[in-house]
Amino acid sequence: MPSAIPRQLLTGILIFLVACSPAQPQSTHPTAAPGTPQSLEFGHGARIEINDPRVEASLRLAAQNSLDWVALDFDWEANQPAPEAWNETSSFSNALRLARSLGLETLVSIKNPPAWALTSTGPDVEQTAKLVLKLSRGDSPPSAIELFPAANTRAGWYATPNASAYAHLFESIRARLEAENLKTYLAAGGLSNLLSSPEDVRDVDFLGQLYAAGLHPAILSVRLESVTVDPLAPPAPDTLRHYEEIRAVMTANGHSDGLLWITGLSLPAETEQAPWLEQAYPMMKSQLYLGAVFYSQTHLDARLLKLIQPNH
Repeated sequence: MPSAIPRQLLTGILIFLVACSPAQPQSTHPTAAPGTPQSLEFGHGARIEINDPRVEASLRLAAQNSLDWVALDFDWEANQPAPEAWNETSSFSNALRLARSLGLETLVSIKNPPAWALTSTGPDVEQTAKLVLKLSRGDSPPSAIELFPAANTRAGWYATPNASAYAHLFESIRARLEAENLKTYLAAGGLSNLLSSPEDVRDVDFLGQLYAAGLHPAILSVRLESVTVDPLAPPAPDTLRHYEEIRAVMTANGHSDGLLWITGLSLPAETEQAPWLEQAYPMMKSQLYLGAVFYSQTHLDARLLKLIQPNH
């Protein structure tokens, strides 16, 4: 997997090269997906519910409106109930194939490991590595994989949250991908701002523990659920600008070259989405460290999509 390059440095290098090189025809095929470490572009995405009857229509709508990414949940137990069993015709498999055929970059979020892939301390490293390699070698490989979102919670890690165990799993899988020269990006954490169990760990605290365990991923992912109606409200665990608090921990741990992805974003039911997006979208896009944001499927209507299109 390519190593991360600070965007400010990359910008300077590109300007220098353009100034010193003869003019070349512009390529219509960018070499890096928007929002990734080798791209200067902000990534626009939507999280698609694969069991929703509108999944095909939602994927086509995302492609027609020039979104860069879609995120799909991979229910491990449903897709691989036994080590030698694989559901090739599952809702996930069909959605992944369609997304790739439509030219959409895909983020796959692995969750719900089966009992045979669990240990007392969380998901089994070897079994998870085999899964990631299988997905990455497939006919429709995902562009990026998010390993066990909400890993700072018992519900997301399927055991007591353990930053050292997560860091070991992540680094082991990253090494396996690099050994096979597979270009799948890994997104770490999917850190959740919502806590529901006494064992759950605040996202900012768990992130500090990940750094203490030696993890410095190119892409760190967070979930911001049930954020307040006011997108400009000061940073707090229940506000959109909580990403600023996450970024402060990244910077304090020497991770200023890392990108932050918001891979889940939900609003209170009473929120008027269009005015919210009109304020939130330009604010998020202006942050160079925010690589990509994945909006809820509820944003996939023509009026709202106009607010988050890449050229908006």
